[in-house]
Amino acid sequence: MTSEKEQHIEAKLGARRRSTLIQIAALAGAAACIAAAAALQKPINEQRKDLGLVLSSDIYKELPPKYAWITAAGGTFRGIAAAILWARAEDLKQEGKYYESHQLAKWICTLQPRFPQVWTFHAWNMSYNISVATHTARERWQWVYNGIRLLRDEGIPNNEKSIPLYHQMAWIWSHKVGNRADDFHWSYKRIWAATMETLLGPPPVGLSNARTIDWFRPVANAPRTLAELTNAHPGVGRLVKALADLDIDVEAGTNTDRVFHPLEERFFKPYTAWRLNQQMVSIRSARQEQQADPDARLRALLADAPADDLAALLAWMRAKVLREQYKMDPHYMLELTGLMGTDEPIPIDWRTPWSQAMYWAKYGLERSAGYKNANEIDFLNTDRILLGSLSDMCTQGLYTFRIDLKEPADSFLISGPDIRYIEAMHRKYLELGKKYADEGEDVGETAGDTLRSGHVNHLRAAIVALYLAGHRDEAQKYLEYLAINYKDMYSGKTEGMYTHGIDHFIHGQLKEMAGSYQETVYIIVSLLSSGYMDLATGWYDRYTAAVQNAAMFHEVYQKEHADDRQGRLTLPLFADMRAYALGMFVVNPAYPMVYRSLAWNREQADIKRRYYDVVAPPLADQCRQEGVDMAKAFPEPPGMEQWRKEHPRSASPEKVSEDYREREKERRAQEKQ
Repeated sequence: MTSEKEQHIEAKLGARRRSTLIQIAALAGAAACIAAAAALQKPINEQRKDLGLVLSSDIYKELPPKYAWITAAGGTFRGIAAAILWARAEDLKQEGKYYESHQLAKWICTLQPRFPQVWTFHAWNMSYNISVATHTARERWQWVYNGIRLLRDEGIPNNEKSIPLYHQMAWIWSHKVGNRADDFHWSYKRIWAATMETLLGPPPVGLSNARTIDWFRPVANAPRTLAELTNAHPGVGRLVKALADLDIDVEAGTNTDRVFHPLEERFFKPYTAWRLNQQMVSIRSARQEQQADPDARLRALLADAPADDLAALLAWMRAKVLREQYKMDPHYMLELTGLMGTDEPIPIDWRTPWSQAMYWAKYGLERSAGYKNANEIDFLNTDRILLGSLSDMCTQGLYTFRIDLKEPADSFLISGPDIRYIEAMHRKYLELGKKYADEGEDVGETAGDTLRSGHVNHLRAAIVALYLAGHRDEAQKYLEYLAINYKDMYSGKTEGMYTHGIDHFIHGQLKEMAGSYQETVYIIVSLLSSGYMDLATGWYDRYTAAVQNAAMFHEVYQKEHADDRQGRLTLPLFADMRAYALGMFVVNPAYPMVYRSLAWNREQADIKRRYYDVVAPPLADQCRQEGVDMAKAFPEPPGMEQWRKEHPRSASPEKVSEDYREREKERRAQEKQ
């Protein structure tokens, strides 16, 4: 009996020992699994990021309670809810209830954050469909910009490697804002230019590319935190405190509901008003100077602030707003100037829509490179937007802009060709020609068959632009390139227009532009008018080229009509046409007064004397209405009394024609000798 009891106890103890060993082994196994899971957590999280499965922001917080529960439910419920919201949003749009439709669109995106098509559709719907259903520039821009903001502020941050989102973003900037298809496209351009100029200030003009880029460099290199800034510039701390006394918090943040950053509204708008006021001080009348100023304390602070400390603080605040409000990386903005394919970096004017298209297209191509779910056609289409934006910068990327802070849509804007981008455009054509060539196609040093026509047409226009801007050698270089690389598609021979030299090519192009008397006058006056804008804004080389080209048009036309004895088709003297263009420029209220004054004071006295008596009366009225001292802004040119005596009237067309024939006769006689 005892032996059986002992055996039972021993068996029980053995079972307990085995149970303990099993428990220990299980615990050890669990610990090993936990350790392995912890070790794998980092690579798994990295894979989730690579596959775009991680949210970058808490986008669910905006859902109302009646929809918020769906996010915790299964995918079936979420799909049903999204379908209902889609139908409801479309009904609201058809009923004209755009704000309610907009809110539902954001909720739909919240419920389906991983579907790029959802974000791109609703952004496109707002920017294109809803916008054209409104009737004012402000309303139109609001909806165009709502589409941009949806992608920029929420779609892209939560799908950072989704190339379709970057493509749609760049497309809205380049096509909806940058193209001329929309009736309100000029308003969009003016409003955006005003936004960026308020934040960054106007880019300098008349400087080298390197110095212009250096103007933006402090923003790109600004420290991330205010503490770092004040350590480097102790005086900034005193400025921050002084601004705080004016209820301006330099560390204020923003959110996706705000159209503007608090710093833009509280600081940069009054700062821009102060900057504009400083430009007008030299020509403002005493009465205008005495008017009350609601931002007098801030302006006094800005006027007395140490220049280095103020510049450092401005750069830091600008970088902060770019990152927080516009989701743009200032360092990448600077880096992009060197990524255009040219030997030297090119300045970028961030006031243009094409610069925004270039930024988001290029940034998206880099961020999405190697992404497993990317589609090759999306890369091709985004590359094409980048190419198109470079081409647009060539033809209309040089801004002359005068901001209207009260009504940005009414700001003054003229866009002209920016020849600095021609080489970048040319090289991008060559790059994409090789990148997307058909199988077995040898593109050589061309853009390939697919991009051939666009490349040729853009280069022909570029040759004329370079020649007219005084860059003859560079124009010759591209003409030779066309002659060598783009033969006639049928005969395989060099096209005739390329074989007779740059002057012959240019004259041929210009003859197509100007044939009649009216067309020639229009072109000459247009060239001179644009030249006066360049003169006012400091582009002296462009002004000189404009005058020379206008004189060339004048000379070519006069030669072709040298036998016009009655002066029926004879142009006025070139000096008189130049004076006329100056007069039309300075009395045109569409141009800012400060530009008109600068052009007047920088022009030669002989030209001004020819038209002063014509423009003086209307200028006097305009100056009186705007509180400007005419004697300062548009002083009478010296020698007017003598001029009036010697030139009681302008030369008649008959006299001009006769004088021209006499000069030609003398020239031919000298050539024979």
